[in-house]
Amino acid sequence: MPAATQIPESRRAEMEEFSATRCSGSELRRFLCVWLRVEGGMSAVEIARALKWSANGVRIVQRHFIERGVAVFADRKRGRRTPPRMTFQEEEAFLDGFRAAAASVLVVGDIKAAWEGRLGRTVHKTTVYRMLGRHGWRKVVPRPRHPKKGEEAGEAFKRGLR
Repeated sequence: MPAATQIPESRRAEMEEFSATRCSGSELRRFLCVWLRVEGGMSAVEIARALKWSANGVRIVQRHFIERGVAVFADRKRGRRTPPRMTFQEEEAFLDGFRAAAASVLVVGDIKAAWEGRLGRTVHKTTVYRMLGRHGWRKVVPRPRHPKKGEEAGEAFKRGLR
């Protein structure tokens, strides 16, 4: 295994300044990944065991700290929505053109085609369904009758209730 890259003095000074600030959660864990190495002389495996992380995750945080500084400690959100193609208000204005059609029968394929025409690229159909869900649109279709219902069984049930 190659020797660990030394942390430059300028980065150590940044870390000292950052240590005076309050941090919690994942931000604190990322800070500890570096601080335990600098102050405690711990290896990545020991730090990982203490923080209940993987050793490789600790090494990645340390490497990113050496490259970018204390910015890597900032709490980042995970699993978020990708950058939107339109703002919420633009999506709402786009859907206003389909409100009249939604009163009778709305075909999502038509919305998808118009959406793709406006964006100039193709999108997956679930993207359109998620947009409709964000704006409170939902499919409300009454079922005329259950597909597995037998007429005789229904009549027998009605007679049993009387």
